[in-house]
Amino acid sequence: MIPAGGSTGTSGAAAVYEIRVAGLVPDDALEDLGAMSVEPAPVSTVLLRPIIDQSDLLGVLARLRTLGLEVIEVRRVRRRPEPGPQER
Repeated sequence: MIPAGGSTGTSGAAAVYEIRVAGLVPDDALEDLGAMSVEPAPVSTVLLRPIIDQSDLLGVLARLRTLGLEVIEVRRVRRRPEPGPQER
């Protein structure tokens, strides 16, 4: 959830958000969504992505909807995504 005023952090740096979607996300969709870490989970996929502001978050959510992916959960996390074998 974004604090009142739309800011994602006090330092101006992008906050990292975890976006959980139902099922697996196809590779071409991951490329389309931009750089992020991907953590496949049972019957869902967890996407970790830096989000600059509320407009950026809404854009990512709109793109997921356009791709026909069901968003299950969105939450702000403090950690930065770590490079993984499927990092995009």
